[in-house]
Amino acid sequence: MTWSADTRGHTVASVAGAVTDHNAWELKRRLQWLLLSRPPVLLLQLNQARFVGPLGVRCLAAAYQRAGQLGVDMRVAAPASGDNRVLHMTRPGHPLMP
Repeated sequence: MTWSADTRGHTVASVAGAVTDHNAWELKRRLQWLLLSRPPVLLLQLNQARFVGPLGVRCLAAAYQRAGQLGVDMRVAAPASGDNRVLHMTRPGHPLMP
């Protein structure tokens, strides 16, 4: 995962490759770390993620819940088509989705 911040303090994080049961803990750890800085907006780009497994989806949902508790507007941008379907099936109409 890579990330950057703009002049307004918004953070953009990009995930590339596959998020599997073996490395989802790393995604969770990095998202938690980014959320602790309490950016006004955390934009998570998934367009380079070729696979997000069930544990990765759970990490995203947990990060979204934590973001809400911290007052951070967390969004997912450009998920791969398969990941988009999985996220919609997880909770249709969820505000995490574009």
